[in-house]
Amino acid sequence: MRTVLSALSVLLAVVLTAVAVPALWLDRNLVDESGFVSLLSPMSTDKQLQSTLVSNLDTAVLSDSGIPSVLRPVAQQAVQGLATNLVSDPGFPQAWNDTLRASHQLNFSPDKASANAFELELSPMAGLMARRLGSSLNVNIPPPSSLQVQVGTAQQRSWLTGAQRLAALSLPLALGAVLAFALGLLWARRRGVALAWAGIGLLLIAALYQGAVGLLPSVVSAQASAGSMSSTFGTRAAELAAASFETWILGLAICGAVFLVLGAVLGALRRRRRARTESTWGLASMDS
Repeated sequence: MRTVLSALSVLLAVVLTAVAVPALWLDRNLVDESGFVSLLSPMSTDKQLQSTLVSNLDTAVLSDSGIPSVLRPVAQQAVQGLATNLVSDPGFPQAWNDTLRASHQLNFSPDKASANAFELELSPMAGLMARRLGSSLNVNIPPPSSLQVQVGTAQQRSWLTGAQRLAALSLPLALGAVLAFALGLLWARRRGVALAWAGIGLLLIAALYQGAVGLLPSVVSAQASAGSMSSTFGTRAAELAAASFETWILGLAICGAVFLVLGAVLGALRRRRRARTESTWGLASMDS
């Protein structure tokens, strides 16, 4: 009975770990605002995304600028040059981080639970362009109060909602995995065997996750038209998410390997003690 309970507990621990690891990653890198900004901050250096971003800014800045009609041709000419050079502005990385922060607040607010797509709030980027345009024309140009661009499909939005729900369960899942593993070791007649099977389970999970994350960018990219803002942002975000999660997969694999080695060592020590005991009993019986 102890062996059965131990096996079931170890199996439950492995299953809970398989769910807890992505849940914890989602909680720290998607639901958490600072983690979300840190994850997607490298996108500011992506050339394709930069080109797609600035193409959405010049029209919005001009339409809301309140520039007199006599200055419109000059402003139009100036904004095209500014848009081309915007990415080299020292304030561009900070504006992108502010964009991510505003977008996170927009999409993860409670009233956005039924939204049809993920939206980027580009007003910080538009504000940067408005300041540069105003400086070049020597006029005060107010930035747009809001500039939202859809960068995801309805299906991807449903994934986001599901990810939020899973992330909310990350702590109970992790605690459950630890408790189940502890009970599995407590009930085990041979703890080395329990450790070894737990290690094998974790290694299998790591292998499955490694295969799955490689498909993520192509799956996201296939859901949007090529060259669109949705495709560019979604594909790059999926690549960054996959790269980030791979470090967690590596940690999971290392943990599994450690458990497997410990299990093998404990098993070898157990067999050595048994051999010594049998040898001692054999000598004792010969003496008698």
